[in-house]
Amino acid sequence: MQPPSPTRSAPEYRAVLLHSVGSFFGQSLMQVVDLLFCRDLGSNATASVGTATSFFAWFMILGIGIFSSLEFLIPHALGEADEKKSDSYFFAGALLILLLTLGSTCGFIALTRMGALFGMDPAIQGSVARFSTILSLSFLPVFLTPLLRTELQARGHSHDTTLAFALGNGMNVFFNWALVFGHAGFPALGIEGSAWSNVLSRIAILGFLLYRVRLARRNTPFTEFRSGIPWKLRMKTILRLGIPTSLQMFFEIGAFILVGTIAAGFPPAENAAHAIAISLASFVFMIPAGMGSAAALTMSRALGEGNPRLSFQLGQKTLKYGILYAASASALIFWLRDPVLRFFADDPATLKIGSRLLLITALFQFGDALQVILSGCLRGLGETRVQAGMNAIGHGVIGVPLGLILCFHLDLGIEGLWIGLSAGLFSVAALLGSRYRKRRQALT
Repeated sequence: MQPPSPTRSAPEYRAVLLHSVGSFFGQSLMQVVDLLFCRDLGSNATASVGTATSFFAWFMILGIGIFSSLEFLIPHALGEADEKKSDSYFFAGALLILLLTLGSTCGFIALTRMGALFGMDPAIQGSVARFSTILSLSFLPVFLTPLLRTELQARGHSHDTTLAFALGNGMNVFFNWALVFGHAGFPALGIEGSAWSNVLSRIAILGFLLYRVRLARRNTPFTEFRSGIPWKLRMKTILRLGIPTSLQMFFEIGAFILVGTIAAGFPPAENAAHAIAISLASFVFMIPAGMGSAAALTMSRALGEGNPRLSFQLGQKTLKYGILYAASASALIFWLRDPVLRFFADDPATLKIGSRLLLITALFQFGDALQVILSGCLRGLGETRVQAGMNAIGHGVIGVPLGLILCFHLDLGIEGLWIGLSAGLFSVAALLGSRYRKRRQALT
C-alpha cells in the first residue's frame, strides 16, 4: 500500500479536526447548560450541581483515559488495512466499558454519600447525593460514546458525532427547561430535573451513534462475530496503553477536581463561583481537547499507513491551530468574563470571586491548550507512559502543592488554588513539548 500524500489526507484531517472539536464542545456544553438552568435556584443549587459533577468526573476520567487508547489502536489497524484487528479492538473495548460502568456506578454513588468525610458543606450534602444517584445512569453512554466516535471518525464518518451532540444538547436544553421548573406538563423537579435531563440527553446521543455505526458498517460487517476475538490479548493491549493515559488524565483533570472537592467545604458563594468558573474553563478546554483527539487519530492512521513524515506534519498543524485558539480564547475570557458570569449568578459575592477566577483562566489558556494537544500527538505515536509521569510532576509536584500553600498558608483561598493549577499546566506543557521534539527527531 502506498502511503497517502499530504494533499489527499488534508481534507480528511480537517473533517476529523472539525468534528472532534464539535464533539468535545458539545459534551462540555451540556454541563454549562445544567448550571445555567439551575442559577435561579440559588447558590446552594449551583454548588450542589458543581460538586456532584466534580465527583462524577473522578470516575469519568478513569474510563475516558483508558479508552482513549482506542484512538491509536483502531485507526492504526485500519491504516494497516487489518479489519479483523480493528473489529477485535472495538469489541474488547466494549466489554471493558461494560465492566467499568458497573464499578464506576457503585463507587460514585457510595462516594457521594460520604460528603462529610471530605468536609462538604452540610447544606448541600443531601442534594448532592440525590443529584448523583440520577447522574450515575450516565456512565454507560459517557463511556460508550468515545468508542463509537473513534469507530466512526476512523472510517470517514466524522460528522456523525457532531450531529449526535447537536441532538443531545437540544434535548438537554428542552428537558432542563421542562423538568427543572415544571413546563410543558412536566413536574418541577429542581436540580434533580437537571440530572434527569443530562441522563436522557446522553442516552439519545448513544442511540444515535449506535444507529450511525450500523449504517456505516453496512458494506463492511464486523468480522469478529464469525472468527472469534482474542479477548485477553486485545484487552491487555488496551489497558497497557490506556492505564497510563488514565493516570495522566487523573493527574491533569484530577488536580482541578481536587480543588473542587476542597471548594465543597468553602462557603456557598465561593463554592458556587468555583463551580461556575470550572464549568466555563472546562467548556473552553474542550476545544483543544478535541484537537488533541484529532491529532491522535489522524497521526496514528498515518503511521499505520507507513508515513511518519505526514504524521508529524499533522501534529505540527494541530499545534499551530491550538496556539491560535488559545490566543483568541484568552482575549475573549478576559474581556467578557463579567457579562458571562451574570448569566449564571446574580449574587454579588459569587460574581466578585468568579471574575477573579476567570481572569486566572484567561492567563493559563496557552499552557492548557498546548499540554492537551501535545499529549494527543504523543498518543498518536503510541506513547502514553511518559505523559503520565510528566503530569504527575507538573500537577502533583508543582501545581497542587503550590496551590495549597497559596490557599491555606498565604490566605488566598480558592484563588490561590487556581494559581497553583495554572502553574501545573504550564509545567506539563513544557515537559511534553520537550518530549515531543525528541520523538520527532527520532522518527524523521
